[in-house]
Amino acid sequence: MSSQPSVPQPNEVKPSAADICQVLGNILANGVDVHRCLAAKALGRIGDSGAVQPLIAALLDEDEDVRTDAAEALSNIVDPQSATQLLENLLGDPCTEVKLAAIDTLAALGETAVIPWLRRMVKGRDEEIAWDEEEFYSSGWDDWVDIQVRAVQALARLNASEAVPDILAAIAEEDGQDMTEAAFKALGQMEGPGIAALTGFLDKTSVRVRRRAAAVLAGLDHDEAIAPLDRAFADPAPIVRAATLRARAAHAPDDPRLARLLDDPDPLVRAEAVALVGNKYPENLLHLLRDPSVKVQTAALTALPQCPHIAITEEAFHLLRDLTMADETGPAAAQAYAELAPDAALDDLILLLNDGALTPEHRLGALHGLATIGNDSAVDALISVIDDETRAIRLETMSALARMARNAPIWPNPAGDALLSALQGHYTPIGETEPDTKPEPASPPKLELVKTDTIVETRPSASTAASPPTSTMEAILADIPEAREVLDMPEEGALLTPMDMERLALAKQTKRKKRIALTPNVVLHEDIRRFAARVLGDVHQIDVAAALADGLKANDGEVRTAAADSLARIGAHLRPLPDSIAKTVIAAMTTADRDMKLPLIRILAACGKDTVVETVTGYLNDTDSFLRVEAVRALAILGGIGAEIGVLLNDADPAVRLCAAEAIAGTGQDNAVAPLVEFAFTYEGYHGRATARLLRDLDADRASDLFRAALDDAAKKRVWSVAIEALEELHCRPNSRQLV
Repeated sequence: MSSQPSVPQPNEVKPSAADICQVLGNILANGVDVHRCLAAKALGRIGDSGAVQPLIAALLDEDEDVRTDAAEALSNIVDPQSATQLLENLLGDPCTEVKLAAIDTLAALGETAVIPWLRRMVKGRDEEIAWDEEEFYSSGWDDWVDIQVRAVQALARLNASEAVPDILAAIAEEDGQDMTEAAFKALGQMEGPGIAALTGFLDKTSVRVRRRAAAVLAGLDHDEAIAPLDRAFADPAPIVRAATLRARAAHAPDDPRLARLLDDPDPLVRAEAVALVGNKYPENLLHLLRDPSVKVQTAALTALPQCPHIAITEEAFHLLRDLTMADETGPAAAQAYAELAPDAALDDLILLLNDGALTPEHRLGALHGLATIGNDSAVDALISVIDDETRAIRLETMSALARMARNAPIWPNPAGDALLSALQGHYTPIGETEPDTKPEPASPPKLELVKTDTIVETRPSASTAASPPTSTMEAILADIPEAREVLDMPEEGALLTPMDMERLALAKQTKRKKRIALTPNVVLHEDIRRFAARVLGDVHQIDVAAALADGLKANDGEVRTAAADSLARIGAHLRPLPDSIAKTVIAAMTTADRDMKLPLIRILAACGKDTVVETVTGYLNDTDSFLRVEAVRALAILGGIGAEIGVLLNDADPAVRLCAAEAIAGTGQDNAVAPLVEFAFTYEGYHGRATARLLRDLDADRASDLFRAALDDAAKKRVWSVAIEALEELHCRPNSRQLV
């Protein structure tokens, strides 16, 4: 365990952000390189006006890492005072990272003086600009390609339309990098000249170029960009039309030209158009129900329920019903049928759900439709297939019933009662206790070895002569009788040498990959009970909690685990749970394994404090760190945080230590600040930032005073990095990004 430096006594005056910036500015100017980098990052996130001048001065630091961190910090602050020095660094500092940060900040400041230099950077490595000539040879990467892209983006941000020819030249450069993606977006921001240049790419032979140009144009509102979109919508390549559709639908879904893609010659484009804008054109959707493409029909069926006040004609109604009966469109049609005509759909969907000859997907579509209807008849139909032989049907049925039970206006209700019955084992057949076992696989055919003077011949024994082929070659020879003659193979089979036999023996010893069944071989009634225990956790009712507590006594371990997880979820909503449940949980703890104890402790956290605190406290010393974490969290919820939690700040497991710190901070007590500051310095500052974030909500001023006092003590320079990062977290602007 690392040593714990003593926390210095605080000063009486509480530090402000300006005071902190002054302290960090002194470190940035005079500290060692590691501390200077940390101070620069901290000043950037704090963002106070007092941070600007120290950061500008740091742009001339001898260490390129410090200059980089200072430049990136200034890009967070964006202060006009930094423009002059950043421009000098852009031109004279060879460090790539410094140049990139300078470009971003100057563009954000709207500094037009940088435009000529950016144009020169787009063209190439200008001789009047300093570059790191050895970077390419040391890393193998030409840093100019990053700067070229960033320069193009900055020119767009500055709306420097005079740079359009330079960007077009960069795009056309055969030996250069592919600039189309970044450059097209930049041209789109440059309004007149940029959009005009971008429009020209719609006539290129490259489909990729046309696709990217069309996608950018489709996302613009400028008048110059709207007219050229007609060419993109009519492009001969479906991929270009689809890209235009996606971009325009995201930006201007009411554009009437999107409707023409509902009749596009390509079915994939039609299907995507239906998915994106079909709900705005209900008449087209009804027409597309007869589309020759199943994908288009399915998309139309999915979009139809989204159309407000759609009028279903009798013809459309019969068509919808027919599509419900078809395997390919059935799942989507069932949902649309249920939403658009629930009264008529009920009986048809019940028949489909109970038709075991249909595919599971088709029956699941009917199931979802019935769940949408949700009346008593639909609930009864779902309850009838809880014990269906198809596992997907019964599991999805119980999930649907759980949603219906939770959303029903009254409790108890039939859906919830059915799930409680399933949990209590009412679907258990008399005498059924073990899963169905599959028949043993047939033994492989035995081979007879016939020895001759020079070879060993293998022939199938008489008892296995009629065995099915065991290799691709045998199957081919069986299907094509003349193959043996063409291949000049003997009728009695292949002749194997002793070496061949030895290799075959070795091959048989090689371990093969095992195949895992997609559907587990489980006992039906056990599967029902386990899944019922799992889905009931979404039904937040006290009698459900009581039933799940009884499930903790089940003989089936999976039922117990599922019941514990669900009861823990319910407890978070119905806190506090009755003492009777607490006693059942405490009794279950005595025989539970580690995985079971985790949810049981979460349940205890939702019970009455006086009943369970002693039990939970006992797990603070458990050998398993996960149980210690859960115990700390439970005590924090119960309000049972005492001195024993403070001991865990020295726990061997970092997760336990941090959890204990969170619990102590959660008490909101003033006397928690000093121990948490001391904890931030331990373990080489491993928890420094996280602890500072906790202190920010507890008492940021007092914590800042303590960390600042550490920076005033030269004897504690070893932990200065922790103090700097902590001050950064305590005073950073909301949502400011942490510089890496």
